[in-house]
Amino acid sequence: MTATPQSGPARAGADPVRAGARVSAETPGASGPAILLPRRRPGYLGPVHVMQLLLVEAVIVAVLVALDRGVALTTGASAAGLLLLAAALGRHQGRWWLERRAMTRQYRRRRQGMSGTPQADDPRVAALHRLAPGLVVENVAVADGAQVGVARDDAGWYAVAAVTPSTPMRGVVGGLPLEELAEALSEADQPGAVLQVVTQTVPAPSIDMHPSAPAGQSYHQLLARFGGVPLPADRATWVAVRLDARTLAEAAAIGDADLDAAPAVVAALVRRVTKSLRRVGVPYRLLDADGLLTALVRSCDLEPAAPATRPEAALPREEWCDWHSSRLAHRSFWIRDWPPVGQVSGLLDLVSTVPAAMTNVALIMAPDSSQKMFDLRGLVRVSAPAADLDQLCQAVAQGVEQAGADLFPLDGEQGPAVYASAPTGGGAR
Repeated sequence: MTATPQSGPARAGADPVRAGARVSAETPGASGPAILLPRRRPGYLGPVHVMQLLLVEAVIVAVLVALDRGVALTTGASAAGLLLLAAALGRHQGRWWLERRAMTRQYRRRRQGMSGTPQADDPRVAALHRLAPGLVVENVAVADGAQVGVARDDAGWYAVAAVTPSTPMRGVVGGLPLEELAEALSEADQPGAVLQVVTQTVPAPSIDMHPSAPAGQSYHQLLARFGGVPLPADRATWVAVRLDARTLAEAAAIGDADLDAAPAVVAALVRRVTKSLRRVGVPYRLLDADGLLTALVRSCDLEPAAPATRPEAALPREEWCDWHSSRLAHRSFWIRDWPPVGQVSGLLDLVSTVPAAMTNVALIMAPDSSQKMFDLRGLVRVSAPAADLDQLCQAVAQGVEQAGADLFPLDGEQGPAVYASAPTGGGAR
C-alpha cells in the first residue's frame, strides 16, 4: 500500500516534517498480520484540501454572478478567478504553490535566525540551538530515584532510551518489538504521545579510511566471498517518546491533561514503553540529560567545540536541498510510498547499508486508539561529503524504487528534517 503525505502548520523553531501512513494490527472483525493503509489527512479529499475546493466553487459562483453584470465585470471576475486558481492549484516539484511559498518564508526565517552565534552554558545546547532555538534539557526524577533527561522544544517534550546490545544487531530495527512498543504507548492513553525509533548507521569501511587501505580491501573481499548483509562499523539505536504540545494543550483545555506535569509524564512514558524491550531480552539504558545531549549531538553530526578549537571550521548551515554540518552534507527524505509490510525490513536495511558517511532512519508512530491503528511516518537522512552527496542520493532513490517504495526529498525543510530524524520523537507533527 502507499503512504500519503501529511502536512501541518509551522511552528517557530520546530517546523513539522511531512510523511504519513496508517498501520493496522487488525483486520475488520478478526486478528491478523499488520498491514499498511493509506492515511487520510483531516481536511483533505485525496491530495486536495477542502479549502481549495471551496475556493474553486467560490470562483465559479463569482463568474456566474458577473455574467449578469456586463462584459467588463465578467472579464475582470474571470481574470481574477484564474489568478486565484493558479495560486491555489499550482504545483511545483510535488508541492502546492501556496505551500511552497509558506515553506520559503519559513526557510528564510530560519536562515536569518542562524546568522548569529547561539549562547548557552553547555556548548552542546548552543550547537543544538541552530536546529531547535528553544531547546532546554533537564533531569527529571522518577519513582525509583533515577534521573531521566527530558528535552523541551517549541513543539513539546521528549525523553530517550538508548538500545545497548552486547553484540551487533542486524537490520535497522535490530529485532526491536515495534508492535509491542507502540502498543505499550497506546495503552497509556496519553493525549499527544508519539513513539520514535531511530537507527544511525556508519558503514564499514568508513569514509575516513582510504579505499586502498588493507582493512577496507579485506572487508570487501570477505563480503564478496561469503555474501550476506554488510555489518556496519558502528550502529546506534534510540527509542524516543514525545508529548506533542498542541495536542496536550487541547486536552488540558477540557481538563484531560496537566501541562505542568508534562516532563514527569514523558519520563514515565519512556520507562513504560522500554519495558517491552526488557521482556524480549533487548538491553537498553534510559538517558539522563547529559546522555540525551550527547545522543542528539551525535545524531545531528554537530561539533560543539569546533568554533573555539578550530576557527576555520565551517558553521552548520541550511541550504534549500541539504543541511551542512562542519564536516558533512545531509539530505533528508520522507518515505512517500511504502512496499508491503513483509518487505519493509528489507527496504530499511537497504537504506542503512548505502556507502554514505552515515545514514539515519527514523520511524515515528502515533497511536489512534479509536481505530486500533497507528499513524506511521518514515524519515531517511543520508550524510556524505558534499561532493559525493548528489550521486549517492540518486543511487539510494533508485534502489528504494526497485524495492517498491518512493522517497520524497524534503527540500526547503532540511534543517527541521535533521532534527526530526534525530532521537527527538520526530520533531513537530
